[in-house]
Amino acid sequence: MAQRARFKANRKGIGKILTSRQMQAEMERRARAVQDRCIANAPEDTGSYKSSFRIETGIRPGPKPRAVSKVINDDEAAPYVEWGSSRTPRYRVMGRAAGAE
Repeated sequence: MAQRARFKANRKGIGKILTSRQMQAEMERRARAVQDRCIANAPEDTGSYKSSFRIETGIRPGPKPRAVSKVINDDEAAPYVEWGSSRTPRYRVMGRAAGAE
């Protein structure tokens, strides 16, 4: 009978992979795809909202650090565009863009 292959995970090694430059680059690539969809679907009233998207990439701190990238829109109208208000329709630009992947 043939021997079965065995695998023993090296948790420190896996942690290094999850915080590596290559993983950060992959997270940023995915965030850029989300950002592109956000820009394509953003309403154009003044253009301020559409031009305010940016990406932050880094390592999430804490007991289980991971590579992360965030798509951020810091325009003052961003919450109203995303969730709407009594006078503004709900567009959900970022929510739809993130869910499309």
